Amino acid sequence: MFKKYIISTLLVFILSVSVTQISLATPEETAAQTEAEFVDDGTPAPHAKAALLIDMKSDKVLFAKNENERMYPASTTKILTSIIALENLALDEVVTAQTEAISPITNKHSHMGILIGEELTVEQLLYGTLVYSANDAANVLAVRIAGSLDAFAQMMNAKAAELGMQNSNFVNPHGFHDDNHYTTAADLAKVTKYAMQNEKFREIVKTDMHIMGPTNKYNEERYLSNTNHLVSRRRQYQYFYDKAIGVKTGFTDEAGSCLVSAAVDGDTELISVVMNCKNTTMVANGAYSFVDSKRLLQYGFDNFKYITVAATGDILSDSAVYEAKDNVRVVLTVETPISGLLPSDININDVVKNTVLNEKIAAPISKGDVLGTIECSYQGEVIGTANLIATNDVEKDYIVAVIHLFIKTITNPVFIILVLIFVWLIVSSKIRRAKKRKQRRSQLNHFNPDIYQPREREYQRRRRR
Repeated sequence: MFKKYIISTLLVFILSVSVTQISLATPEETAAQTEAEFVDDGTPAPHAKAALLIDMKSDKVLFAKNENERMYPASTTKILTSIIALENLALDEVVTAQTEAISPITNKHSHMGILIGEELTVEQLLYGTLVYSANDAANVLAVRIAGSLDAFAQMMNAKAAELGMQNSNFVNPHGFHDDNHYTTAADLAKVTKYAMQNEKFREIVKTDMHIMGPTNKYNEERYLSNTNHLVSRRRQYQYFYDKAIGVKTGFTDEAGSCLVSAAVDGDTELISVVMNCKNTTMVANGAYSFVDSKRLLQYGFDNFKYITVAATGDILSDSAVYEAKDNVRVVLTVETPISGLLPSDININDVVKNTVLNEKIAAPISKGDVLGTIECSYQGEVIGTANLIATNDVEKDYIVAVIHLFIKTITNPVFIILVLIFVWLIVSSKIRRAKKRKQRRSQLNHFNPDIYQPREREYQRRRRR
């Protein structure tokens, strides 16, 4: 087996070298091919009719060209097919190839020669679908999952809608041309970002070559080399890109050459999509889908990087604290760091930091208490937000607090009204008592003056003493 593997690898290498030598262009041809790759400001100028470069973490768009224009995706369709399979089937499940899956496959299709009745695991079929771009493998998975190719197409469109792919429609699991089978660069980026969150998907799409063991229909091993030259040197070594980690190629006459790719450099992980490239072997590096993708990805890594604009521990604000002992102020930092993909040459002072503190910050305060928020932005684009937390404790001055409570109480309108009501009640009560005494005196003086008047004169005499 190892000898066969070595021989196969050597043959592929020799063939790729030969093709490269045949396709070498004159300096004039090479110059004509490269002059459109960048514009004056260093921004890429891809040959692709549509192109998109995004940051996988934040969805930040770093480059876009006709990203929402509907186009034919060819075999990049298999990204959606494969993630549906991964979410619905066990990798070790053995699937028997049905007639409905195999009979539509012709010599015009890319295929791995699956025979009706052949038994393959889901994992083998996924390697065939994503690495070798086999339409027959995609069909076998589709029929196993949904029962028919038409039913699987319905599943694909439902999943696309779930992922927000608003400008897509799928009619088959492999992308062989159909006028009603279309998508956009933006939609392909969405499904790719989603699929790359699946560890098995990530593992498969970066595989250089997969060796498939014998089956009930084949006695020999099958060698499935990756069609994506960014991750594999076996077919066209000159397009290899050491930062690449996938994803999927595609080609039909109508779609042109398409490539969805992903690459990692440090903390930055990017997705590139190019659609409708007119690849040619008549000039050096004429596989423009790979040339464009590699240049887009490297442009992203060269010109953008993740920068922390607010780190935990940084002093971002401070504030006076109501009723703080010894007038101690509270110092604030972010609860979680704020970082974003920003131009590599950014002046950090150009980052705008808007802080919003709680309406009233009062003691006591413990370290870690949330006292506000901060929003960081650059050129009008929000980088991120975070809570502002205290970095120090602040004790309460209880003497000041009692004074404030007293002042607050006596100046409270409700308290003032209650006091006025109380005073009014007292005054009213005295007035009523005085009136009653006066009435009693009048009554006594009127009915029995001989008794009342001496007594009244004695009362007044005592009062004068």
